[in-house]
Amino acid sequence: MAALALGVLAGIGGFLDTGGVITAVSAGARFQFALLWTVVLGLVGFSVFAEMSGRVAISSAQPTYEVIRTRLGPRLGAVPLVANVIVHVLVLAVDLVGMSLALQLLTGVGYRIWVPLVAAALALALWFFNFSKIDTGAALAGLTMLVMVPASVALSPDWGRVAVSLVHPDIAPSSSVAAYLFATASLLGSFMTPYQFDFYSSGAIEEGWTGKDLGRNRIVAVVGTLFGAIMTVAVMIAGGKALYPAPQPVDTIRAAAQPAQAAFGEIGFLVFVIGVFAVSVAASVELCLSGGYAIAQYYGWDWGKSAAARNAPAFNLVFLAMIVVAMAIDLTGVDPIQFTVITMAFGSAALPFTFGPLLLLANDSQFMGKQRNSLPINVVASLVLAVLVLTTLATVPLLVITGGNF
Repeated sequence: MAALALGVLAGIGGFLDTGGVITAVSAGARFQFALLWTVVLGLVGFSVFAEMSGRVAISSAQPTYEVIRTRLGPRLGAVPLVANVIVHVLVLAVDLVGMSLALQLLTGVGYRIWVPLVAAALALALWFFNFSKIDTGAALAGLTMLVMVPASVALSPDWGRVAVSLVHPDIAPSSSVAAYLFATASLLGSFMTPYQFDFYSSGAIEEGWTGKDLGRNRIVAVVGTLFGAIMTVAVMIAGGKALYPAPQPVDTIRAAAQPAQAAFGEIGFLVFVIGVFAVSVAASVELCLSGGYAIAQYYGWDWGKSAAARNAPAFNLVFLAMIVVAMAIDLTGVDPIQFTVITMAFGSAALPFTFGPLLLLANDSQFMGKQRNSLPINVVASLVLAVLVLTTLATVPLLVITGGNF
């Protein structure tokens, strides 16, 4: 159960948090089912790299960033560290404001009042609870978003078109190519942000996985990813059925909740908002722990949530600092939804800085021995990495052309 919770939390946090939900509903509202194929790519890529990160951790019994620093050297190893921590903080700011906006809808109290309260609650939970409680609790909470699966069925989409769109997009002639490509970049950024892999591999060490758990690692990586992918497909289908063609962008959580409300009325709306809050909590847990893992592992500090916080003070202070910075960003008055879309796009631009070193490590025969990557894994991983590199190169030009909207 603990192993499955680790995979489910990584999968849910990977595909669906505040940014993932907003981006997926927006993609459906703007392009209907024409972006469903990105979930298939995300499912394949996430499963392959999650399994790879777990296998590297199991084979070496060392955390990811300790291995990166050892094998790539301190200077080259610092590149993925810096890129990923910056993205961690930006995405954490998105999820803190997502939780606050959800609470605003539920209570009527302005979201800026909720931001420091949510940040404080997150900090206290991470400080006092151990890894197993945080992991399992956040994974169970994140399953609330499964409401979108029956919602997508209740809206009665054309399932034939849905099935075809998973592998062959049907783009309307009136659609802007630049907007479509920017939506693709934003979706990939929301599906495969680097923190899930840091969290997953470090969690495997926290849970004490050994060589006997390699089979479990494969199963958990795939099953956990499936949870996130299925919920994302459901969100995108529901958005495409209920909102397409949307004359205006989906720029609020209330707007994103319209498909659930159309399917189940006020109850659907409430469960959706609670679901946004829950998946944002799950993602925030991953982000904070991943940032702490990355910096502590790189510098060789004590780390982990399996023991009291006083046993790894620097590790815990790192994620507390991340929470403070993310909260400060949210309180500046930045447009939360616009900030979310842009952050998801920049998240995709940072992906090669994590996946490139991970792929190199997984092919190091001296380091991995018999557990190095097989040829099929290398082919799939290289194709996914190539797509991510192209996405990285295109992100800034597309952001300028579209103005951060699609």
